[in-house]
Amino acid sequence: MDRENTIGFVTFKMEGQQIKYLMLHHEGHYWNFPKGRQIAGEDNLTTAKRELAEETGITDIKIIDGFCHEYDYDFDTSIHDGVKEKVCKHAIFFLGQINDQQIRISDERIDFGWFDFQTALTRAFFQEGQDLLKKANEFLLKQQDFVL
Repeated sequence: MDRENTIGFVTFKMEGQQIKYLMLHHEGHYWNFPKGRQIAGEDNLTTAKRELAEETGITDIKIIDGFCHEYDYDFDTSIHDGVKEKVCKHAIFFLGQINDQQIRISDERIDFGWFDFQTALTRAFFQEGQDLLKKANEFLLKQQDFVL
């Protein structure tokens, strides 16, 4: 089965000693991390940076080395000629830190928010997003720079 890549960032910033995660409010009333489709010829990190810039206006991000999380997901999409189509995707996420930057969300999103881990976990509607957030948070807490 061919899967389309969708690539993005778990983006965070520090507020004092607290990690805050950026999430975007999508149509369908769910929240997720910035991500999008890969364009032919792009490498994964280039796609993630482009999508982050398109969806949030963020162009300056510090990539956290050693973190990459991947998962597959499927969903049914709009009906074409009376037939639902199944969409099969492969998600790839990097981890990145930003300083305070103004967020400008694209027209594709309803809102954005910066959330602590527990709040972000409750906002992440899909299990894959919850698992991604848990992995990212565990990774950060193991890093010397983020010992609280």
